[in-house]
Amino acid sequence: MTTAERRAALIEKLAGLPPERRAALLRSLGGAPRDPGGEEWPLSPGQERLWFLSRFDPGDTSYNTPWCMRLRGPLDVDALTAAFTRIVARHEVLRTRFRLRGDAPVQVVLPPGPVPLERIALSGEADLDRALKEFVERPFDLENEPPLRTGLAEPGRDDAVVCIVLHHIVMDGWSLDVLMRELTECYAAGREGREPELPELPTQYPRFAVQERQRDHTEGLEYWTRRLAGAPALDLPADHPRPPRWSGRGGREHLLLPPEEITPLEKVARKRRCTSFMALAAAYQATLALASGQSDFCVGVPVAGRSRSELAPLIGYFGNTMVLRADLSGDPSFHELLDRVRETTLAGMRHAEVPFEHVLAALRVPRDISRPPLCQAMFNLHNLPKDDLLGTRMADLGREVYTVPPSHTKSEVSMDLWRGPEGLGGVLDYSSDLFAPATARRLVGGFAEIVRRAGADPDIPLSALSGVFSGAFSSVFSEVKGA
Repeated sequence: MTTAERRAALIEKLAGLPPERRAALLRSLGGAPRDPGGEEWPLSPGQERLWFLSRFDPGDTSYNTPWCMRLRGPLDVDALTAAFTRIVARHEVLRTRFRLRGDAPVQVVLPPGPVPLERIALSGEADLDRALKEFVERPFDLENEPPLRTGLAEPGRDDAVVCIVLHHIVMDGWSLDVLMRELTECYAAGREGREPELPELPTQYPRFAVQERQRDHTEGLEYWTRRLAGAPALDLPADHPRPPRWSGRGGREHLLLPPEEITPLEKVARKRRCTSFMALAAAYQATLALASGQSDFCVGVPVAGRSRSELAPLIGYFGNTMVLRADLSGDPSFHELLDRVRETTLAGMRHAEVPFEHVLAALRVPRDISRPPLCQAMFNLHNLPKDDLLGTRMADLGREVYTVPPSHTKSEVSMDLWRGPEGLGGVLDYSSDLFAPATARRLVGGFAEIVRRAGADPDIPLSALSGVFSGAFSSVFSEVKGA
């Protein structure tokens, strides 16, 4: 049995145990001794799910989140190290260990200390990608080590690549922007011999976790159970037999639509009192419906989960998954589908703070360890990151993003889009256990064609879009089941 199979089997076994046996099993796993000076707090619901996954497969790196940047110029390594140390001292979640106390996990906040900047050894420029990939995919020991590590590779003189890796249990997409903004300011302050100008933090993540566990989500859970009860799994035609256990292995395909191809759809959305997100989510649902032959399935959408202003400057895992149940019954026109997506999205946003873990528990979704639960597809339209994330300078250094190609995905297909002056950019991450790269490219091409055709003629019915897929899958995608 592979590591992924052992992990899935253990998770399945744990989920099926009665509460008293589950508690006994957790106690049998043991726990580390208490840390002098450490302060213990409960985990948020989202953290707890990630903690279980990490506990039962310590080698899993699916939730390692990297950000790498290439810096051109004379790097001040001491100032960079001091900047990381300053940030970790500010944010308690970055100096947290995750331990077992009795039958429940806790997060133990340790006192501030120096943050090491690891040197990543290279045998030459061509070795950079391999070395960074190894650094990114090294597992975290959440019980005994920080959930953040930083590394420095130097391919040449005045040429450095800084690699930051965080475990998802302590961060979300918003957190990355906070981290890079503070890193830019702290490094510049160190170079200029001054104190960094950083806002005071009104609270800390562990206190949010306590508040989150005390919240009453009864009303929201009632909405989600009504809305999602009986939702079927999404079954896209696969190139390979579905493995008995979900592994998370993945690949990526890219998308770029120039402004003249995305602007018509944006105009359609505005006339319908819809956002660009709603229009693109409708196009994505149409793509999946045509690809699967289904008119009923769920798409997960990440939401920030920071409804209070005091949470904005914090690093932490606040994000949540909102589930949009697609309804493409009756062969709707794109206009009609857009209206349905608008209604579903607005209703869902009123209950978006209900933790996804609570929704799964309330629905009692039948366990299928061969696929992610409830949402096999994800969709997100990002706001353009602030300059501190994608900016071209860090103090006196030139800066550019350095991408380490991903090797894991958290869902069978996941589309991430962003709108910029160059048009609509994006990526489709996909399960390489199920799909070949050519299939992922056809899905991307089909989505792009639906965007173009819906923008030109929003009254076009879904059945008239079946020809957007070509090649080996054209017969599979020829009709929508249940239309």
